[in-house]
Amino acid sequence: MNNLSRTDITGTVLEIQRWSVSDGPGSRTVIFLKGCPLHCPWCANPESQDRRVQMAIFSTRCVRCGACVRECPENVAIPAAEGAFGTDNCTGCGNCIRSCHGGARSWMGEEMTAGEVVDLVKKDMVFYRKSSGGVTFSGGEPLTHPQFLGEIINRCMDLGIHTAVETCGYFDWKAAEKTIAMLDFIMFDLKHMDEATHKRLTGVSNRLILENILKISSFGIPMVIRIPVIPGVNDDEHNIRATAVFVRDHLPQAIGIEALAYHRLGVNKYQALGIEYPLGHIEPPSDSRMAALRKLITDTGVPSITADNDYDAQLVRSRLKSTPKHLTKDGPDNAQT
Repeated sequence: MNNLSRTDITGTVLEIQRWSVSDGPGSRTVIFLKGCPLHCPWCANPESQDRRVQMAIFSTRCVRCGACVRECPENVAIPAAEGAFGTDNCTGCGNCIRSCHGGARSWMGEEMTAGEVVDLVKKDMVFYRKSSGGVTFSGGEPLTHPQFLGEIINRCMDLGIHTAVETCGYFDWKAAEKTIAMLDFIMFDLKHMDEATHKRLTGVSNRLILENILKISSFGIPMVIRIPVIPGVNDDEHNIRATAVFVRDHLPQAIGIEALAYHRLGVNKYQALGIEYPLGHIEPPSDSRMAALRKLITDTGVPSITADNDYDAQLVRSRLKSTPKHLTKDGPDNAQT
């Protein structure tokens, strides 16, 4: 048993998605937490970047009933169909959201306790058992919420639930170390290997990210490395090869690299938040391009994997090189740094 507090810590949850099959082994419940230190222009979840609860306005859903105007105590709301996106005088009372008949307005995020999250997770335990699945924490960057995340994982461990995290790697190691040590599986993004390019694209250096992934490697927790493939941004062969060589030479417990093709599924969220989408000029990569990059990865000596074929609990167990610290009797307090 670890020594994290068992008090009912609160955190800002963006969404809880059930029955996912692409976020780790088996059937997963994915818990998205708000707040990310990176600002990737291709982000499919822009509402996850800000730690605060936000209001989203979907103008195409507006039925022009006028309820939002009538219910606004500050007299600043106008129908969503007119492209309104809040004002400085909005107090965030939520009257316009509760009164909206078309679902054109909604909150992005909700304050929840760790206990409330786990109560929802427990409803899907039968599916975890049948599929060797579990819970995956995503975001945003979940490891910037180490106490909240650690409390949920701690309770999942007590219930025998497999836990995984999707991380960009930019977090305070000292704050997150004990939480990481409890995890069963990690999906780690490497967006670009060149430090200057990484900073230009995401707003932060990749130095801390690479330091953290090497520290995680010492725990022996099975890991998948993910590369978001953005045409003309990070899909050049030099970057893909450099990533594969780094994984091959420094991450022996990684079961492979998953190349994720860029898509535009989050564009409507940018519109709902009143943000201009920065990559409207970029087309998703072709199947042949993705196949060529995956071959480049395998030619470097690293397995190229996909969630459809390789996110299998038995495979993850079989690729484990050493016993993770969180499975030993000493527990996470003795995890290596």
